[in-house]
Amino acid sequence: MVNQRLMIRKLQGSSLTLISHYLPIVLVSCILCSGCSLSEKKRRVITVLLDYSASSSEKVLDNYINVVDKDIFASMGPNDCLTVMPIDQASVREPVKLVYEDLTGIKFNRKNDGFAHAQDSIQTRIAAYIKNKQPVIESTLRDQRIKRRDYLYYTDILGALRQTDNMLEVTPQISQWEECKNFVIGRTHYTSENVIVILSDMIQDTPECSFNSRAALNYRQAGKYLQELKSSNKMPDLKKCKVFIIGATGRNAVQIDNIRSFWQTYFQMSNADLQAYGYNVEDKLTKYLASNDN
Repeated sequence: MVNQRLMIRKLQGSSLTLISHYLPIVLVSCILCSGCSLSEKKRRVITVLLDYSASSSEKVLDNYINVVDKDIFASMGPNDCLTVMPIDQASVREPVKLVYEDLTGIKFNRKNDGFAHAQDSIQTRIAAYIKNKQPVIESTLRDQRIKRRDYLYYTDILGALRQTDNMLEVTPQISQWEECKNFVIGRTHYTSENVIVILSDMIQDTPECSFNSRAALNYRQAGKYLQELKSSNKMPDLKKCKVFIIGATGRNAVQIDNIRSFWQTYFQMSNADLQAYGYNVEDKLTKYLASNDN
């Protein structure tokens, strides 16, 4: 009887050893066969270019700030990043991040979160963080109108867009084995989706290029200038980045059409994905943000 018990214990010990040894291999095999990416999480990298030039009235600027604060920032998930940069005379000379919020660096989960309600707890903490930060962001963006008053005389949208080239994230390609390794050791692999939101009338106005004439640039003039930008390496590679333009307008129908045509060609040449262009198209942005919750 004693020998039988010893034998049973040895068999049980051997079974546990085999399970602990082969379980990771079985899990890895399951991941490989199913094509799942358990350590992968989506991350939205949102860059907002906000027009502070004199052409933006206080009422228009208030609307722009509401888009940033109440639409974009309020929709951010735990892996998202928001950067706000100005459009004005100093877009190139003094580029600055007016707002920078990377939620990936903030720990929203807790060790004592129960498995069943962990996600709800995380969402509650994110909502609280956003609610606490919203007044700060709103105040910061409003104060910049006064602080940047020396730079209001020109509208350098092209210069601001050149700065976004450094803001875009590229998702590194990893093998299935690397994906499995990440899963086993608990390392998260982020897939980044880049988004640029431009809050502006889109009337470029600098000594080098101005749309302020009655017709702005016609088709021939626009084509020539765009080729000059390309050949002088002043056009960024936006790497399939999604672009939303809110506030676009003009003084007359011809000017509006020519400006729209210029920017449509610009974003096509810069490898961007223009999702929305118009004066009042916030609904397209909010629809996108709502459909990409992470």
